[in-house]
Amino acid sequence: MTQKLVEDGKAAALRHAFDRSFALPPPQAAQQIEDLLAIRVAGDPYAIRLRDIAGVVAGRRVVPVPAVTLDLLGLAGIRGRVVPVFGLASLLGYGQAGGSPRWMVLCGPEEPIALAFSDFEGYLRLPTSALHADDSLRGTRQHVSEVASTEAGARSVISIPLVVATLRNRVEHPQPVKEQ
Repeated sequence: MTQKLVEDGKAAALRHAFDRSFALPPPQAAQQIEDLLAIRVAGDPYAIRLRDIAGVVAGRRVVPVPAVTLDLLGLAGIRGRVVPVFGLASLLGYGQAGGSPRWMVLCGPEEPIALAFSDFEGYLRLPTSALHADDSLRGTRQHVSEVASTEAGARSVISIPLVVATLRNRVEHPQPVKEQ
């Protein structure tokens, strides 16, 4: 009889553990995670997927050059290469940002370009469930179609592949630059 009580106790403990596993949230490792950079452009909060960039650079001198597009700020020496630097503020529709942006993200492995911005806020690690599509952003903000929900509030997620494709298209099919 003692053996039967021990077996019943083990079975009850196993049942309890099994039932409890469905009541608990899934472990962090089981969730899909998205790594993001938190930045500000023209004072507005944005995020950039870490997987879409090749690196982050700070404090590089940008040498102005005659522009094919108003978004081109100039050229900078980065990682032993001369890289074109584009203003993220103007690409997102804010117009030219005042001053020289302090931060740049590198994009594109074969022919890298840099996207410059002024405020870097940090690193975010969010479950992919915290990101969702928002079609209403397409009409108001270029190159943005998703929002990341964070503890500090919502951040528009910049589509770096879309930005790079747009820039490459502009370079291949330049429009005349209008004097201001």
